[in-house]
Amino acid sequence: MSLKPRLPGLSRGGWLNVGLAVVLAMVVVGAYTAIGAAAPTTTTGTRTATVTQGSLTATVSGSGNLASGQSASLAFGAAGTVQDVNVEVGDKVSKGDKLASIDTASAERSLASAKASLKAAQASYDEAVDNSSDAGTADAIKAAKLSLSSAQAGVSAAKKQLTNDTKTQNAKVSEAQDAVDAGTGTESQLLAAEAERDSTIAKDKQGITTAQAQVATARSNLAKARSGSSSASNDSQVASAQVQVSDAEASVSDAEDALEETKIIAPFSGTILSVSGAVGDTVSAGTSSTSSGATSSSSSSSSGTGSGTGTGTGTGSTSSSSSSSSSSGSAFITMADTKSLQMTADIAEADIGSVKVGQDVNVTLSASDETAAGTVTLVSPEGTTSSNVVQYSVTVTLTDPPATARIGSSATASITTGSVENALLLQTSAITTSGTRHTVTVVKNGATSTQQVETGLVGSTQTQITSGLAAGDTVQITSTSSTATSAGVPGFGGAGGGLAGGIGR
Repeated sequence: MSLKPRLPGLSRGGWLNVGLAVVLAMVVVGAYTAIGAAAPTTTTGTRTATVTQGSLTATVSGSGNLASGQSASLAFGAAGTVQDVNVEVGDKVSKGDKLASIDTASAERSLASAKASLKAAQASYDEAVDNSSDAGTADAIKAAKLSLSSAQAGVSAAKKQLTNDTKTQNAKVSEAQDAVDAGTGTESQLLAAEAERDSTIAKDKQGITTAQAQVATARSNLAKARSGSSSASNDSQVASAQVQVSDAEASVSDAEDALEETKIIAPFSGTILSVSGAVGDTVSAGTSSTSSGATSSSSSSSSGTGSGTGTGTGTGSTSSSSSSSSSSGSAFITMADTKSLQMTADIAEADIGSVKVGQDVNVTLSASDETAAGTVTLVSPEGTTSSNVVQYSVTVTLTDPPATARIGSSATASITTGSVENALLLQTSAITTSGTRHTVTVVKNGATSTQQVETGLVGSTQTQITSGLAAGDTVQITSTSSTATSAGVPGFGGAGGGLAGGIGR
């Protein structure tokens, strides 16, 4: 007879009860998961707000980086060996200052050769005119020659005057700039010096133009004095000689330009940002360029803030806005006007309608929390789309940048898009809007009633009420909140007080 082993401690019925208990526990856990989880409960509450009277300012904010309002990439117009570098990074220069130069020997030889060719062409022309003339007295011809020589001397004197005045006036501007930097001079004095320089240079250039016109007149008078009854053949020789003179004059002008291209001249007053060469370096010919406008770009976000209350929201990244006078090659020197600073921020489509050219802006430097006044100078008419969000670039020009402001510094611009004084104000959350209709719930003597209102400027937390309410009126605000509660399982845990029926023994 075989015997089956039995586990000690429990009878067969006991083990059956254990198995039933395990199954029942699994059922209970499943039921709790299905019906005993948190169930949301919505609660509605009310509170009141009072219509007040005060000021409301609406702003739209955007972040970006400071950029120069005017910058330049400067290169030599001719190839050669660097002879002089007169500036270092950080130096402040004035318009017209010579910043660097290359060896001028080749350009000077070309100019001398061109002038010699012009002199020979002029002599040939004079001879052709003399040979063609059978009328006019010798005295008249002599007088006309003297007038021509005097007019030519006048051109040389006018050019020399321009050179001397440019040097003198640039020195005055430099002195005024140094005084401003040292705190002993004012910006208005610097601007006056620059204006005087520009006026003097313009006057001298006009003097050169006038002297050149006098040369042309004197040459024409000489031709008339020499003219008379001449043959067609002689007329042809005079005309040919005149063409040679004109060609030689053009060659001299080109050679003078080539000599100027051996120098880099500051196109405006500003600060040197980089110098990419040194004396003795060999450089190739390049093209200088100047640009205006904010040219930096960086990631930014904008949000509404207010004075008392405000408005305006927008997100995005700043874009660049600039205009360039020419394309540049490899720049030998770069410079910028560090006193003319701008920044560009992108404003969301929903807010751009409130931004206008001329609006006041408060610019805050991120690193130092210093502030500067600014003005909106450009609102782009064309938006850009990123991730289905349309944004518009807004350029802000700082009117008085702090001394610590640097090109590339991060900053935030708060654009004032509207403001009202002595206005009726109400919390925006108290206003219900449906299309163009705005209503509020007025509380009076314990009773509530719906009142239609007209609104004006909208702030981040308050809205201007233009009609429908009066100062001191009480308005109801309805708010809702959701909470979660546990339903429990009947007959188990907290709700049932235990497992019904127990487990059979």
